Amino acid sequence: MIKRKLMPDKYLLIIYVALLIAGLLAIYGAQIIHEPNGQYFSNHLHLMIFMLAITILILILPDFFDLLDRIVPLLLIGTILLLIAVLIFGITVPGSYAKRWLLIASSFTIQPSETAKITITIYLASVLSKKGDKLVDFKKGLFPPLLVLLLISILILVEPDSGTALLFAMVGFSIFSYTGIPTRNLIISAIFLLALFIIFIFNVPYMKDRVNAYFDPQNQSEEDIYQARRAKLAFNYGGISGIPDENILEVSTHLPAALTDFIFASVSQRYGLIGNIIILLLFFSFTIRGFIISSRINDLFLKNISFGITIFISLQAYLNIMVATLMIPTTGMPLPIISYGRNALTANMVMFAILLKITQRRES
Repeated sequence: MIKRKLMPDKYLLIIYVALLIAGLLAIYGAQIIHEPNGQYFSNHLHLMIFMLAITILILILPDFFDLLDRIVPLLLIGTILLLIAVLIFGITVPGSYAKRWLLIASSFTIQPSETAKITITIYLASVLSKKGDKLVDFKKGLFPPLLVLLLISILILVEPDSGTALLFAMVGFSIFSYTGIPTRNLIISAIFLLALFIIFIFNVPYMKDRVNAYFDPQNQSEEDIYQARRAKLAFNYGGISGIPDENILEVSTHLPAALTDFIFASVSQRYGLIGNIIILLLFFSFTIRGFIISSRINDLFLKNISFGITIFISLQAYLNIMVATLMIPTTGMPLPIISYGRNALTANMVMFAILLKITQRRES
């Protein structure tokens, strides 16, 4: 029988709660400036409370990781079918041109690429934990999971969602490296995948425009560089402590995707550099704690899951922040836990719940 603790890791729990509070404050601040008549804050709060109830339920349930390991093939098949379905039956939502959502009811949608984050983490953790000495053999070790990772990345890429597809590839290769697959095999595979991404990006107009707008802004139209300019202004206006309430109406605050992809810039508008630093420190703390948790686990399946969840949330956070601060071209990824978005928040809170559940297990 699996022994478990009543309470999960207290440091991870504190970081989790702090991120949830930071997300609420970020959305509240962004709504006041950009969507004063919207329901974003209340919608986010209601979903967060519901998902917290799910988190508590997951923590109360008996240890289920052996069962989770056994049903990995079903989870994988279901996720791939959803990713195929969204290409055929998918819809767009306001503010997006890509077919990334499936309409389930009149106003209820699911985003399969968010579900796939959980599935691919569990799949790679499971299959790589069973390889043993086969990891050094390309055909028996790396090739099968690489093929699955490539399939899922391509399905997401053609939605199109190049940023999320690239994230999947980066996370996948991080897990491959962590589990001991030889560096030579990883480098050869990475070069192949990178070549595919480059070919695809420069043959899809909107992706090519994003890259051109980043590297050659002087020769681009105002429309192509508008978002980047507004993000830069957001940081300039925010200063150290944010735009004072009495000056909000006097400052040109318009920022596209202020509650989603560019919420880090929106945080700067409302809370200034102080708000940005707090969020950065929270994600740094999460990354460090996640790696510590993974390093202390003996069970290979759980060790790989904990690392995969840590790297998925961390990489997405840092990529989003790099986009918002104009360090890399726009990717279209939200900031985990902080950005507004039902599917993203649900997936990230489920991943946090799984990681917290792992820390309840006592290992001899």
